[in-house]
Amino acid sequence: MSKKMSLKLALLLSLAAGAKAYGSNADIPLANTDIGNQAYVSYYTEANVQKYLQSNIVITRVNSVYNLTLAPNRETTITRGNTAVFNHTLTNTGNIIDSYELRHSYQNRTVKVYLDANNNGVLESGETELVAVDGKYTVNNLAPGARVSLLVTVATLDGDNLLGVSGDIYSKSKGNQDLPEVSVSEKIYFLTGGNAIVYKALNKSSGTSENDTEVTVTLKIANDDPKSENIAQAFKLSDTLAGDFKYVLGSAKWKSFNGIDTVLTDDDDGLETDNDTQNTESIKYSYDAETKKINFELPGGIPGDNPLNRPNGYLEFKVVVPAKTPVKLIPNKADYSFTPTGGNFTSRSSNTVNYEVLKYVKATFEGHHIATGQAGETLRFVNKFTNIANASERYSIALSDEFFPTGTTFRLAMESKENGSLVERPILDTNGDGNIDTGLVLPSTDTVDNSVNVILYATLPTNMSAPGSNYKVVKNATSTYTPTYIVKANDTVGTVTVTTVDLTNNFSLSEQPTTAPGIGLGPERNPVTQINLNPGATGSFVLHVNNTSSYVQDQYTLEVSTKADFSDMTLPAGVAVKFKQGGGAEVTRTGVILPNGSQRIDAEVTVASTATAAVVPLYFRVTSLTTGARDIKYDSLSINAIRSVQIIPNLTGETYAGGSIVYTHQVKNNGNVLEGDGIASSVTLRTTESIAQWRTELFLDVNKNGIFEVGTDIPFVDFATIGGLKAGEQVTIFSKVYAPTGAVAGTTNVTTITPNVTQGTYSTVPTVTSATDSTKVLAEKLAITKQQRLSPTGTWTYNVQNANPGDKIYYKIQVKNNGNDDARTVQVKDTVPFYTTIIYGGASGVEPPRYEVMTAAGAVVTSGSIVNPPLSGERGELSVTVDSLAPGNYVNMYFAVKINSGSSAAN
Repeated sequence: MSKKMSLKLALLLSLAAGAKAYGSNADIPLANTDIGNQAYVSYYTEANVQKYLQSNIVITRVNSVYNLTLAPNRETTITRGNTAVFNHTLTNTGNIIDSYELRHSYQNRTVKVYLDANNNGVLESGETELVAVDGKYTVNNLAPGARVSLLVTVATLDGDNLLGVSGDIYSKSKGNQDLPEVSVSEKIYFLTGGNAIVYKALNKSSGTSENDTEVTVTLKIANDDPKSENIAQAFKLSDTLAGDFKYVLGSAKWKSFNGIDTVLTDDDDGLETDNDTQNTESIKYSYDAETKKINFELPGGIPGDNPLNRPNGYLEFKVVVPAKTPVKLIPNKADYSFTPTGGNFTSRSSNTVNYEVLKYVKATFEGHHIATGQAGETLRFVNKFTNIANASERYSIALSDEFFPTGTTFRLAMESKENGSLVERPILDTNGDGNIDTGLVLPSTDTVDNSVNVILYATLPTNMSAPGSNYKVVKNATSTYTPTYIVKANDTVGTVTVTTVDLTNNFSLSEQPTTAPGIGLGPERNPVTQINLNPGATGSFVLHVNNTSSYVQDQYTLEVSTKADFSDMTLPAGVAVKFKQGGGAEVTRTGVILPNGSQRIDAEVTVASTATAAVVPLYFRVTSLTTGARDIKYDSLSINAIRSVQIIPNLTGETYAGGSIVYTHQVKNNGNVLEGDGIASSVTLRTTESIAQWRTELFLDVNKNGIFEVGTDIPFVDFATIGGLKAGEQVTIFSKVYAPTGAVAGTTNVTTITPNVTQGTYSTVPTVTSATDSTKVLAEKLAITKQQRLSPTGTWTYNVQNANPGDKIYYKIQVKNNGNDDARTVQVKDTVPFYTTIIYGGASGVEPPRYEVMTAAGAVVTSGSIVNPPLSGERGELSVTVDSLAPGNYVNMYFAVKINSGSSAAN
């Protein structure tokens, strides 16, 4: 066989890992990624009540950065006249998709470049050759962080200088032509008299460790000298397995150069029995379990004319990667020696193969059942969350399927071990994605418990009515690495003991125990009964007040409002409601109703002749004079109209300076024509604020579940985007109101949300109503703010900054006592943001994390370094505790982080 007909491979250095998606290293930020999180402070008031405050979020937006690496330099030893094959890895270390041009420096040689499809360093059938255009080869559209394995083949000649052949491979970014070229060197050495080559390969290069994974290791043994008499003599090989590889006993076999399989024994028992009757040479093989070392010998050597591309001549055995092996690269290579015919003793190493243990996500989330609760009680649900995967992971936490009494308020917290004790803290958004999360939770093992507790506080309303039983709220923990992976914990309550009343329409519960309209705790999502009246007409709702307590007689006040929360008791102009009992006498409350009894009340509605067209929600409320039991029933009055667009209700709420609150509104077309499709008419929403620097964002309830969900519910202004509003159609809109960091405690901002309806193709002018969100700023003794800058001498700012991977961000967190007395045990905490690591000391030029306590006049009370910060180059929590902070004094905490940048290429 001609020497030039076969491809001789000799890769002596490690193979590059396969092409990877950028997401395999979630710590490196893509272009336009937002980096930021919140700090928080806890303290005790004079009444010994512990309180928590969160800071504003400061955002650093990552710029688009182009960068690349080409690695490593390669050397190989072959017999002259054969073709050398080199393996290199091209990596996009930028944060944006890029393409690259390659070229080489070889002169008057046949050079080809291939994409190594299976990343094994062997040129095989079907692999794609890159065709040079004007001497340049192109690799297109490499994702950020992705890497591709390249094979470069270089033909040598029988007459080449025995000192060898060398060349360089260059690569350049097409996205940023100003970046300099990067290069690797290639060196070909020649050997005569027999050239032993060992090529190591795995049948799989990566996998998760969710279960034990078996990997087949192959050591291809070859001699690329074309003369069979040029024997690589006294061949010996040793392979010490990496600690994360478990050898499979009895799995070794040898396929001789003649293609005969021999099963090998693991014991060091001398010569093996060779099934190849044509082979006069011996085989020696053993495995030492203590040192994890494999020894293999061919005392007769390797005959020439046995190139790597021949199917025979390999040693094979199996290893297992145990379940729960942490994310890592497991490198492995073999060492071997031989003596060329007529030459000197030679020792070498095979290529290094890397088995990559990939990250997987797996967790458990335990539910909590509470048997009974009472009105006004704060129930504490403790849900143990355990990361049982092979790497740290953060899970965002959200509530869903909230089947709890109306008026229940929820608060989430985290409980984890700190210095051996369980410590509770607020649950925060630790990676700046807008969702509260667990923070990075270390994996737990059979011997190490790194679980955390997610705490849910559910405060039941003091005036609950008709609570029912079997309450449930679901906690969803969603992996930020694999967003499709969700674990759930159910928090349930069996029964709640309260007195109840139920307000129904048309029938009492004694008449229709299960189907009376309006049965159950209200207000309902939709009107139970709607009456349509022309201006000047009168109609009635037939109400039945049902005392559903079995043991208490009760009496109830009668009220009506257009607001579900009864924040406004004034009915629209031209609409009047009177409650009448028996023979028509007007009343404001019921008579005494016996247990399980009921009383009929007629709600007479009169519409003035001048009333404007509208759909008027009428919330009827009955409230116990003694127990506070209450029910609200939602009915509606439609004053006949041609065109009317309505947004309800007006809402009130409270938040802190720098905080936000979400209100839920319904926008309804009360007319009888299509509105807002962009053709017949246009309907958009606009907001105005009564105080400068407040702002409001509007969102559409995409999945129509009435729950605001970040990432699901989209920003919304124009109804044409959903095809407009059909007659009578109602959609839910969320308004998220943001209070500025410096908002004054006690002030109330009024956000007005107004539909803008054009006349369009219709002949009549439309009627619209606005909704208001009144948000009061709560007073806090302490105020916490967070600022940033991108240089040690820059100006501190709350604004969005733009930076590159590798840049530093400097943070300043300030907590000030605005009260009139001392705040005790003030603890300021922050975490290193996702996509960054903390940096200080050494050659970084950054001082260690520190704090200072200042007087109102700016004099230093005390200062020092932060105790036990994360090590430089890592993530973690920073904490400062001040025993007492006097009125007017403030605490500053400082630290710096470095934005993660692309890693280097494979070895």
